[in-house]
Amino acid sequence: MSAPRTLPWPLVALFTAGYLAPYLLPTTVGRLDSGLPLTATEAGAIGSALLLSSAAAGFLLASRVDRFGPRVLARTGLALAVAGYGGAALTGAVPAVVAGAVVGGFGSGTVTAVAASGIAALGTPAARTEPR
Repeated sequence: MSAPRTLPWPLVALFTAGYLAPYLLPTTVGRLDSGLPLTATEAGAIGSALLLSSAAAGFLLASRVDRFGPRVLARTGLALAVAGYGGAALTGAVPAVVAGAVVGGFGSGTVTAVAASGIAALGTPAARTEPR
């Protein structure tokens, strides 16, 4: 009999937290358009900056998770996401909103990179359940 399968819940939670920003981007861009003196194109550009920052974090950090440690990177990414998105939500100044979106996007990308590398390190389900 094999051991019961357990899901890596911390990695699932990290991936979910990191992926919330891209998932909610259409709502975010709509709120930027209606809540700030921005055109739809400018609000979309801020959303694009958020996604580019998130992708940059993934490219820069995915191969370095072991070097820095997953806990340090996950905590740093979560702190950057909270600070960036929180700062952007609390201000009405467009430059501060852009900076917050970029910082928050980098934090989200960091968290997603940590979670994805951790999930990839688990291997296939068959490899995890085979007796050793």
